[in-house]
Amino acid sequence: MTEEIATDEAALRRAARRRRLQQRQTVVFGGLVIVLLVAALIAGAMWSGLLPAPFSREFSREEPTGQQIVQPCVPEGAVPVDLGSVTANVYNGTDTAGLAATTAEALGAAGVLINQQANWPQGAYEGVVQIVSGPLGVTAGYTVARLFPESVVTLDARTDESVDVVLGSGYTKMLSADEIAALDPQAPLASPEGCQPVSAPPADAPAEG
Repeated sequence: MTEEIATDEAALRRAARRRRLQQRQTVVFGGLVIVLLVAALIAGAMWSGLLPAPFSREFSREEPTGQQIVQPCVPEGAVPVDLGSVTANVYNGTDTAGLAATTAEALGAAGVLINQQANWPQGAYEGVVQIVSGPLGVTAGYTVARLFPESVVTLDARTDESVDVVLGSGYTKMLSADEIAALDPQAPLASPEGCQPVSAPPADAPAEG
């Protein structure tokens, strides 16, 4: 009889310990759930702008990559040059095979002298068409830009009058032969907003080679 009573008491104590353990676990896990829910609500409010964030979010701003693009101004009173006087390099900045070749052929048919055609050394170009010229080739650059809708003319440090035609992922086609023929050869070239005035290099500046 005594052993039965001792066994019952031990069982009661074990049951009591299990209940206390379950109660503690319930309190702990319940508290964690409440904390997580509150944190989620606060984070959602800060994300939506209802609450100010306790830290600066500048780290999430996308920083520009590569060199800043400089758009040169057209020389005052400049009109298009004859396409036959323009020497161009055509570069494919996309993953479309043969794009530089077909565009170079179309430019050659328009009278432009093609120096070379290749993939763009800098890899992919995400724009439409970028026409790159040096200070001496700005007018030629803007002349060629008339053949490519939505193109942008940029400046580098070359010291000759050649231009680069960089075809980007947004490129579709250049003007047709009829559209090129319809362009006014005496229409003044326009400078883009915010362009940078360009000074021609000295006459004795060394040529690229």
